[in-house]
Amino acid sequence: MSRNHPQDRFDVKGPSGPARIGAHRAPEPAGRGWRAFAWAAAATVVLVVVGIVGLQLITNRLDLDAVFPQQGDAQASDAPSTAAPSPAAVDPDALVTVLNGTSTSGLAAQAVEQLAAAGWSQNIAVSNADDDTVETTTVYYQDPSQEGAARGLAEGLGVGSITLSDEFTIPVGEGEEPILQLVVVLGADYTPPDAG
Repeated sequence: MSRNHPQDRFDVKGPSGPARIGAHRAPEPAGRGWRAFAWAAAATVVLVVVGIVGLQLITNRLDLDAVFPQQGDAQASDAPSTAAPSPAAVDPDALVTVLNGTSTSGLAAQAVEQLAAAGWSQNIAVSNADDDTVETTTVYYQDPSQEGAARGLAEGLGVGSITLSDEFTIPVGEGEEPILQLVVVLGADYTPPDAG
């Protein structure tokens, strides 16, 4: 059923053709396209950040405690460290291995002679390191209780730094106490006393 409405002023055409009469859609404001682009760009950045954080959390690579420290943690980290380093000590009973990390033949044996003169045991194992291009002499110790002895080895050689590491752990059976050793990896900075 069709309805016929009476004509009104909106149906009247202007003198030169149909003119815009009545309510019409307003013209689009300037810059509307840029605003849409800015919103899309902001949404993209937010999604990328959320994706990265999500992946970090899933793979356990994000340390939220470092990013958002707890109040107690912040106070503890602000306090100066009171633990003094262990003083250097000579432990003639320590299990020591000296590895030559250079291409100089016989360097480990010369280091053992120098350590024996400083009071260390003469039963020190010697060998070559896997890498013969080591630059800095390093004494590796496996347990904090060995720190003083590690410092003593470095002082006995007159060069080197110490590092707490389990890189040179001696394998033991299940349930057995680990065998602690000190490992000296000689680098290019080590010069035997008779050579210098």
